[in-house]
Amino acid sequence: MNIRMLRLAPAWTDLLYALMSFALPGLGRASAPPPISQVEIRERAFYVNGQPFFPLMSWLQDARNFKVVKAAGMNATAGYTAGTNRKSNLAAYMEQAAEAGLYGVMPFDVQLKGHPFVLGYIHGDEPDLAHTINDAHVEADPSLRINPQNPLWKLVDGDPSSWSVLDPLENASFTIHLPNPVTVESLGLAVTISKGLALPKTVAFLAAGRELLKTNLAPKPGLQQFPLSQPATFKDLTIRILAITPGDQAWGSVGEVAGIDAAGRNVLLAPIRKEPQAWPEQTLAEYRAIKAADSSRPVFMTLTGNFHPFFKYWPEKNYALYPAYIAATDVAGYDIYPIYGWNKPDWIHLGHEATEMLVKMAVHRPVYAWIETSKGGQWTGPLEGQKEVTGEHIKAEVWMCICRGATAIGYFTHIWKPSYAQFGVPEANRLALRQINDQITRLARAILGQPREALAAIQSPDGVKLDMMTRECDGALYLFAVNYDERLRAATATIRVPHLAAGNPVSVVDEQREITADEGRFADHFAPLAVHIYRITPPRPAAL
Repeated sequence: MNIRMLRLAPAWTDLLYALMSFALPGLGRASAPPPISQVEIRERAFYVNGQPFFPLMSWLQDARNFKVVKAAGMNATAGYTAGTNRKSNLAAYMEQAAEAGLYGVMPFDVQLKGHPFVLGYIHGDEPDLAHTINDAHVEADPSLRINPQNPLWKLVDGDPSSWSVLDPLENASFTIHLPNPVTVESLGLAVTISKGLALPKTVAFLAAGRELLKTNLAPKPGLQQFPLSQPATFKDLTIRILAITPGDQAWGSVGEVAGIDAAGRNVLLAPIRKEPQAWPEQTLAEYRAIKAADSSRPVFMTLTGNFHPFFKYWPEKNYALYPAYIAATDVAGYDIYPIYGWNKPDWIHLGHEATEMLVKMAVHRPVYAWIETSKGGQWTGPLEGQKEVTGEHIKAEVWMCICRGATAIGYFTHIWKPSYAQFGVPEANRLALRQINDQITRLARAILGQPREALAAIQSPDGVKLDMMTRECDGALYLFAVNYDERLRAATATIRVPHLAAGNPVSVVDEQREITADEGRFADHFAPLAVHIYRITPPRPAAL
């Protein structure tokens, strides 16, 4: 039966995997992993009970999903949710994870100290994720119903595209309280127009109970300014909508209120600013508390991908926060989802770059990357317009991160469309995950082996983006190579290995083929997003 050709509803897919876990040897078998007596970090790699270990994690799963997580080849789950079992607690949750064959990377709780299946602890998610701050004080009249998605500070944020809902619009009143008195020569209000909504028609501006201006507004979008008969000084300014043009709905919206001084400045302006969810000193305090309570397990931290300048997310000074965040953890990770998050397959190279950046910042710490597994994101428009995340995408993203130094991988499996699911991976991608993760698990010793980058190099014609990681393990040289070119260009690469003898066989791992080397080099074809792994024995003459 060709499982890849099936198109089953998620519930049937879960049943299929449950049946496969019994039918196929080793697939999703419910058996606890070896209890952990020791977790060490050596040269940015994990060692569990003295053996190299490559974490392959799911994120925030209901315990009911643990069997399909394990069936997809993962060996750990990160984050905690009580899910459908509201009586669950961390200890019970960990027991369920262990029964499914998974370790846990959990929020710290004293009940987990010494737990034999806890791989590590994890900070609150994405401490560097920004939230919007505005210091404006805009007070609504008690008769107004305020939409929390459109707070009144948007009336003075200086952003012409933002607006606040006034419900009802007729007789709406609000007051802008300023920290210090200002003097203005003109006042203005920006009308916003939406189909079916009422429009402000006549507006009054008042200060200290005195009317400064009463005027009519044109039914057109944008800021409309009105000069005062004489300058006015105030600390509190009240705006009242005296008359409206009715719409199908009772509510309407206003875009901006402005007060212009003699120098032409809007002195009512209160711009927004972005601040992280938690500052580095907060995460450092949390880290120290965890380590003081239990130093036997490493602490993980997932950052957003906003440390990559590509996103232009922060003012320049804020990029200096990231080394301080990393100082507050033992293991640093990030999440970038080019297709799931932005619907842009041509951004797939960002994982390669971000991993390299984070590895450099993390220095001796392990680095992990969260990888997308399907479409169905909540921010990328209607489902029918979202681009597919394929098994080829997943595999290329995983290996471009490993080639740049990741020594753990996580998978984000949540979808919101067509409906929410914590493990919404389509069946073809579940099988791809199984193949990817089984290969990583089998080759973990080699992936975490001794770096030997000086012993091999990859070259591609026409600037096709290829990368390769070289490791030595058990007397063999392993070359892990990936085509991460977002232009989906194929290439025939030349791989140079000094001292490689002509005629030496090069085994292509898991592809049932061999390449015969030329003197000091061999060549191979890379389809778009292709991954090839080579094993060479011996890597060089014994005398060298």
